[in-house]
Amino acid sequence: MSASSPAPSTAPPHTDRAHKSSHAQHAAAANPWISHSVSHLERWVAWSIAVYTAWLAIFSFPGAPSVWLLVLYAGLVGKWAEARPARHQSEMAWRGLALIAGAYVLHTQTAAGIGGPGGLFFFWLSITCLYYAFMLKPAWGAGVVAFAVIEFAVASLQAPEAAPAAELMAQGGFLAIFPLLLAMKFGAVMRQPDETLENARIDSSTGLYNRAGFAAHGDEMLADCQRDGRPLTVAVFDCADLMEVRAIYGNRTARKLAARIARKLSALSVDCGLAARTGPAEFSVVLPGMSREKALAAIHRVLGNPGRIELDAGHSEVVLVPGFLVETAGADTESVEELHGELRRELALQQDYEQRRQHHMQRERERHSRPMRIARRTARA
Repeated sequence: MSASSPAPSTAPPHTDRAHKSSHAQHAAAANPWISHSVSHLERWVAWSIAVYTAWLAIFSFPGAPSVWLLVLYAGLVGKWAEARPARHQSEMAWRGLALIAGAYVLHTQTAAGIGGPGGLFFFWLSITCLYYAFMLKPAWGAGVVAFAVIEFAVASLQAPEAAPAAELMAQGGFLAIFPLLLAMKFGAVMRQPDETLENARIDSSTGLYNRAGFAAHGDEMLADCQRDGRPLTVAVFDCADLMEVRAIYGNRTARKLAARIARKLSALSVDCGLAARTGPAEFSVVLPGMSREKALAAIHRVLGNPGRIELDAGHSEVVLVPGFLVETAGADTESVEELHGELRRELALQQDYEQRRQHHMQRERERHSRPMRIARRTARA
């Protein structure tokens, strides 16, 4: 294991509660996050589109090999969603726009005779609009649906053999009415329990997961890694100096430093991991697919070596050097909490050892010191 000099942790001050309460309510109301369960459903939308496109390519359009490029495209969008699950509304919306862009290519640039935007491949737009209007919040869902309607209109104008106007109007109305009125309303109702649970798992002051979110989603990642035979590594960071920064520089600077820590750890876990605030001055990161050596390399790449987090606090620069420990889950590890507990105990032992060492060195300096001889001044005659 690797650690940088850890400092003893202290309890957080209980000041400024009214501000924190209002901040937490605002964060819960305007939370831009995508819940863990919703983000892991997205890949199946693109993969279902890819499978059905392949089915049509085989049985309805065997003479149009260019359709297979769109099968590959939809499959890659699904793989993108699997490799990097959406954490924000914008990330998921971008993948919806990517599928609509693929539909535009399919409707305008592939072989003639496949039916145009109103033909069999209309499902590229309909499935995309229904899913993203259902899963996204209204503003983002409406944006994806509006983009799909524009694509449908433009592709219809470019089609060499346009369908009857009444048929195009009916299909365009399907794109606008069903996702906006049906999927959005049903989605809002169905997401409420999930969003309530997810908000309870997020630390409002940093936007990271809290201890409950760390345990719940970390265990899901652990189960996935153990099933697939991949490693999973947990890193625990002790940022006890954050309490000292609060006492010296005030709450505002401490909040900025905590936000800085959150950004650094989010960058560390950006691909498919998880960052959480598991204590007042403790942060933990779950890194699926990484061995201990790769996790240490990633930590040094993000935080530097030795690891540090710097903040410009106006007239001075605050440098926080967190103590951290890293360990990879074994085949018999039952939960990330188990691994987290082991790392915390080792950090506590190191903190105790460091305190005793500093106390011993202080006593050594005291024992070897000698009082200075007092020189007497004689008065001049």
